[in-house]
Amino acid sequence: MELILQVIFSSVFSGFMLSAAIPNEFYLFGCPVFTLISFIPLYLIFNKIKDFKLAFFAFFLQTLTTHLVSSFWLAYFKDFAIFTLGASALGTACIGGAFGLYFFLPYYSSGSQNKLNENSLKLQIFQSPVFRILYFAAIYTLYEWAKSSGFLGYPWGTVSSAMYKWPLLMQTASVTGTYGITFVIIMFNAIAAEFLMLYYGNYSLQKTKYCQTVQMAKLLGMLLALMLFHGLVQYDIVRKPIKELTAILVQQNSNPWDEDSDEKSILVSQRLTQEKIDELKMQDRKADLVIWSEGCLHKNFPGGENYYTWFPPEKPLVEFVKDIKVPCIFGGSVTRSRKFMQNGKKVSRREYYNSALLFDEDGHYRGYYAKNHLVPFAEALPFMEVPAIHAFMEKVVGISAGWTPGDQYVYFDVPCRVTENFKLPAVKDIDLNKDYMQQKLEEKTPYTVRLSTPICFDDAFTDIMRPLFLNGCELFVNITDDSWSLKRSSEIQHFVIASYRAIEYRTTLIRSANAGYSVVVDPAGKVIADQPLFEESSIVYDVPVYEHKMTTYARFGNWLPYLCIVIFVLCCVYAWFIFEEWDYIPSERKIKKSKKSDKKKKKNSKNKK
Repeated sequence: MELILQVIFSSVFSGFMLSAAIPNEFYLFGCPVFTLISFIPLYLIFNKIKDFKLAFFAFFLQTLTTHLVSSFWLAYFKDFAIFTLGASALGTACIGGAFGLYFFLPYYSSGSQNKLNENSLKLQIFQSPVFRILYFAAIYTLYEWAKSSGFLGYPWGTVSSAMYKWPLLMQTASVTGTYGITFVIIMFNAIAAEFLMLYYGNYSLQKTKYCQTVQMAKLLGMLLALMLFHGLVQYDIVRKPIKELTAILVQQNSNPWDEDSDEKSILVSQRLTQEKIDELKMQDRKADLVIWSEGCLHKNFPGGENYYTWFPPEKPLVEFVKDIKVPCIFGGSVTRSRKFMQNGKKVSRREYYNSALLFDEDGHYRGYYAKNHLVPFAEALPFMEVPAIHAFMEKVVGISAGWTPGDQYVYFDVPCRVTENFKLPAVKDIDLNKDYMQQKLEEKTPYTVRLSTPICFDDAFTDIMRPLFLNGCELFVNITDDSWSLKRSSEIQHFVIASYRAIEYRTTLIRSANAGYSVVVDPAGKVIADQPLFEESSIVYDVPVYEHKMTTYARFGNWLPYLCIVIFVLCCVYAWFIFEEWDYIPSERKIKKSKKSDKKKKKNSKNKK
C-alpha cells in the first residue's frame, strides 16, 4: 500500500510540475525551469516499482494529470467537452500507460535476475546508468511523438511547448524538430535522478555507477553547448528578405458560439480593415493582402459568393473587397457533393470543409484550401458516415454532421514586392544584364509570393506542414479561432506550438486569430508584430519573405523519433535474449507455484513411505 501511495504522489507531482512549465493562466508563456525537475520523481519511482501493473499505472497517472491540468480549457467546448477533454485525456493516458510498460523494461530485468548471473556483463549493461538514462530519454521522446501523430494526435502538453522563454534551445528544431529538445530535457532529469540515488545510496559500493553518471553528465554538457552555440548563431543571424508583403491582420474578437454573429463579425472586420487601408493611403502605400480569421464567414461556398453580393445589407462583402482592391483570405466553409455506392445504390452526400477562401482584388472568389487535419472528437468523429452511428450521435448528443478533412495541398500566389536581395532565376535565351531587372520593374511585371494557409490545428503536425514547405511554400499564413475557450493559456499554447514551424523550416509565419494570439513570427521564432488578446484590433505589417532554403528537419523529417524506435526494438530483442539464455522465472506467481509443487512432492514421498 505504501508503494502505491508513493507511485500516486510521484506521478501526480510530475504531472503538475510539467503543467506548470507549459503556458498556463499563471505563467502565460510558461516557466521552463520546472521541466528540469518534473521527471525526477517519475524516474525515481520506477526504481521501486516491482511489476508491470504499477509501471502502467504510474505513467498513466502522470500523463492523465498533465493533460487535465495543462489542457483544462478543453472542458469549455460546450456539448463536445465529454469528447474534447474526456476522450482525449483517456486516450493520452492510455498511450502513456503503454509506454510506462516500456520504461519498466530495464528495471524488470534487474529485479528478476538470477543470482548466479548477477555479475554478468549482459545484465550489467541493462542495469548501468548509461543505458537507463539514454533509454528513458529515448522512450519518452518516442511517447511524445506517438501522442502527437495520426488522427488522434494531440501535440499539446509536451516538454517542447514549455521552452518558449528559452529561444536558444528552440533553434534546435531546425535540425531535430521539437523532439531533440524533449530528449535533452528528459536526459537532464534522468541524470539528476541518478545522482540523487547515488547520494542517498551506498556510494562506496557504486563507484562504477557514479563514474558512468558523470560521463553522461559530460555528454549532456556537450550536447547543450552545441545546442546553445547553434541557437546563438541562428537567433542572431541577419537574414535578408527577398520579398515583402504588406499584410493587414484583422482580429474581430467575435463570439464563436453565436451562430447569428455573422453580420456583426463581418461589419467589425470591415471597419478594422478600412482603418488600416486609410492609414496606408495617407502614407501613399497599398496593402497586398487582407487576412481574416478562421470561421468568420458562416455561409457555405461556392454558393456563398452570390449570398455575399448583398450581405451584409449595410456593406455587402463582395462590394467591400472591390472597393479596397486588395486580395483577401477569409475563414469560411465549402460544401461538395460526393457520390458513392451504398447497398448497391448510388448515394449522394454533402460534405463540409473548414476552409480558407481566397478573393482577388476584384471581389471574385478564386478557390479554397480545406483543413487537412481535423480536431478529433470535435470537428471529426470516427465512423460518422455509418448511418446507425450518425443517427445515434444526432439523437443522443445532438451532433448532426462533422467536417470532412481536405484531400489536397493548395497554394495561393499573391502579388508582392521584391527587395534588392531578390535574384532572378536563370532563364535560357535571355541576356540577364544589369538593366534587365530595371526593365522588368518598369514593365510592372507582378512578382508573387507562394503562401499556404494551414487552418488552426493544421500547423501542429509535420505531416501537413512539411509537404507544404517541400512543395514550394514561401510563407505560412495560419488562420485560427481559439477564442471559444475564453482562456488565455489556450491561445498561447497554440501559438508556441505554431512558432516551432517557423523555426523548423526557417520560414516566416503569420497567425491571424479571432481573438489572439495574432502575430508575425520570423524564421528564428521571434515575434516581430502582435496584437493583444481578446480585443478588437488590426495591424498592418510589411511581412518579410526569405529565400526558400532546405533545413535538416525539412529534408529528413522526424528522424530522431525513428532512431528512438530502433533503440527500443534493439533493447527489446536484447532483453529477450537475456531471459531466454538464463531461463528466468521472474513472476512471483510462478515462484509460488514451484513452492507448492515441492510441497506436493514431499507429501507424495511421505505417503509412499
